[in-house]
Amino acid sequence: MGLGALGLMISQPDHASAASLKWGPDILLGRILRYKLQVKTEPNHLATTLDNLVYDDVLPISQILYRRDILNRKVGWYEIGPGQYIEAAWVQPVYNRPNQVPKDPIPAEGCIGEITVPIAQVYHAPNRRNIHRSFYYENTFWVLNKTEDEFGLPWYELWDDLSGLSYFVKAYTVRQVTKEELEPIHPEVPADQKRLVLELAHQVVRAYEFDKPIWEAQVATGLVDGSTPVGRWMTHRKRPCRRMVGPDYDLPGVPWVSYITLDGVAFHGAFWHSNWGHVMSNGCINMKSIEAKWLYRWTAPQVPFENYFYSEAVGTRVDVVTGFGDVPLS
Repeated sequence: MGLGALGLMISQPDHASAASLKWGPDILLGRILRYKLQVKTEPNHLATTLDNLVYDDVLPISQILYRRDILNRKVGWYEIGPGQYIEAAWVQPVYNRPNQVPKDPIPAEGCIGEITVPIAQVYHAPNRRNIHRSFYYENTFWVLNKTEDEFGLPWYELWDDLSGLSYFVKAYTVRQVTKEELEPIHPEVPADQKRLVLELAHQVVRAYEFDKPIWEAQVATGLVDGSTPVGRWMTHRKRPCRRMVGPDYDLPGVPWVSYITLDGVAFHGAFWHSNWGHVMSNGCINMKSIEAKWLYRWTAPQVPFENYFYSEAVGTRVDVVTGFGDVPLS
């Protein structure tokens, strides 16, 4: 079951009981994103394999190191113990941060909730679990209601924005996002003086104000040429969360979605890999959730806090180019 011999695994009978995690809120943890992730004696793919971790294992990580592989690519490695390393691309950095549940009811229109524990079990009704699904750290959802089970314990009802059905999670696993943390960034800058440039060759997005770069983030764009389309686009519609489904994926709770094309290519947070700087997606622009949230706040249009979805005719300009030499200056 992964690291049994090393004694590092959490005692979790179902992998999803965040209440059984003993680490405090400031201990950095890693959730494994592969069904078999090798533990190496050195931060090197060619090093001796000690053991294997499996999908949804959670364990503390002490530091990250960077090395070059045989193709001279920069690869991140997490140290999980003396002489024990795992590749960072397949680990989601997480924290275990249960919440005090507010006494106030959920607003009539609903609100945004964010998962703050590594793994949250999903139920079809309070204390009625027959859904083989889990939600993960930094997933976002539209919270419809707060209810109690037969023991008086609080639960949140989360809207499945694809099927229209509801899921339930224990309320301590969810933090209600506040209006203040979604206030726009640099609203004093005229809308026509903000733009994003996405460089496919370098897998980086940069934000410009008055033609000067003020922020950048590594991304992971489409595996297939053209799936992240080159050209001039705009962030014309947004939503704080989305269940995204395709032929080979089903990803509920995708956070901070800023669309740039009518057929659904978008900037958004990703919790299923950490392979930043490399092509990974079906066309969308994967980002760290915290960076997708920054972009969501900085770009136009600004989404009213009580809205699940919002669009306008014009948004922030996005230039998708192949490389730095192709960046338009105006």
